[in-house]
Amino acid sequence: MRRVVINGTPPQDWVNNAEAVTQQLRVAANEAERESIIEANKHLWIDDRIRNWLLSQFNNKCWYSEAQDSVSSIHVDHYRPKGRVKQQLGAEFEGGYWWLAFDWNNYRICGQLLNVKKGDLFPIIEGARCTSTNSVSLELEAPVLIDPCSDQARLISYEKDEDACIAVIAGGVREPDRTRAEKTIEILGLNLRSRLNEKRNEFWDKCMMKINEYEQAQGPQALRLVRQASAKSALKEMVVYSAEFSSVSEACIRKNAPGPLIAAVFEL
Repeated sequence: MRRVVINGTPPQDWVNNAEAVTQQLRVAANEAERESIIEANKHLWIDDRIRNWLLSQFNNKCWYSEAQDSVSSIHVDHYRPKGRVKQQLGAEFEGGYWWLAFDWNNYRICGQLLNVKKGDLFPIIEGARCTSTNSVSLELEAPVLIDPCSDQARLISYEKDEDACIAVIAGGVREPDRTRAEKTIEILGLNLRSRLNEKRNEFWDKCMMKINEYEQAQGPQALRLVRQASAKSALKEMVVYSAEFSSVSEACIRKNAPGPLIAAVFEL
């Protein structure tokens, strides 16, 4: 998984609208009134102003899978569920993070199939959930689900299976991060969608082809260097931030390419 880097802030007119609704939520008399306010204003998180801005942050890719809409349509996901939340499948519902319903910092771009699978699941590792009255508690909360906007995104890597490419725990990861990576793959269903596995596999195979071209380049030295440079250039393009499945390509290169090629592709 690749970390999503946020640049700038959403359009100010949208932010003003969202903050006004959040203030209504905070002074609402009860849960029923809050639910009514959220329902009446749900158009805000699918508004083109915020949706297009979020999409622009990662070249129209799902922030969890790096797939564009070739795999499934794109949703604006609430990282922390807005209405209700479950600690685990089969558990009772708890109150959700209603005060974050219109906070753009809680939004993630997510493929529809992954978003449906995620649903209201948002387990925490230990301790208590954050509260609407203590902003510091949000930073102290320990969610299981890996946030693609954090460095923890690197806990998930990829590997070639028999006939597909699947999400796996990155090498060298220890507990409790191993559990977080494993549960994130499970919660999002990162390996349950055959179309997604197959698309990752296409990029893995393309990487392997370029790696083989680099290693098997033959002919006079000048021609061999040209062929290797061409393969290296293609691999560099596959791991840039904007490329679809760039983290899959990176995993393939780091696991299969010779050392000099790895160094050349990822040189600063």
